[in-house]
Amino acid sequence: MTDAARTLLVACVLSAIAAITFVMRLRRHDPNAPARLIGELQAANAAALLLAATGASAMGFAIINGAAATAALEMALALGFVGLGGAMFFREPRTALWIGAIGFLAHALIDLAHRPGGLSVEIFPRWYLIGCALYDGCLAGLCFVARQR
Repeated sequence: MTDAARTLLVACVLSAIAAITFVMRLRRHDPNAPARLIGELQAANAAALLLAATGASAMGFAIINGAAATAALEMALALGFVGLGGAMFFREPRTALWIGAIGFLAHALIDLAHRPGGLSVEIFPRWYLIGCALYDGCLAGLCFVARQR
């Protein structure tokens, strides 16, 4: 494992722990309290940024491996996730969290589709796809839990 991969792994684990802690604290508030609404807004904004960053990282891989058969499709999908993350900023917090949950789940499914016979296996390292799918699944679950009353 390269130093860059280790750094990415540590960053993902630490950000997932921080997100879990934040959502668990958010769930302690009364569903109708202003603090709950503010927390939901903060969670939705963080989710929007992470969804856009996940899409942007896929763009980088597609640019680097532009000769791959599905590079253009990968770029289009990545732009879709960046746009979805941006659209979350213009929705109410609970709706944005729902969009985030669906977006992260969709991204995890796309990551898992990168296998022989599916999307191109040349664009991403295998370890990245597995780790990204796990991370996306965790964030999808957190978005869903954060919006529950």
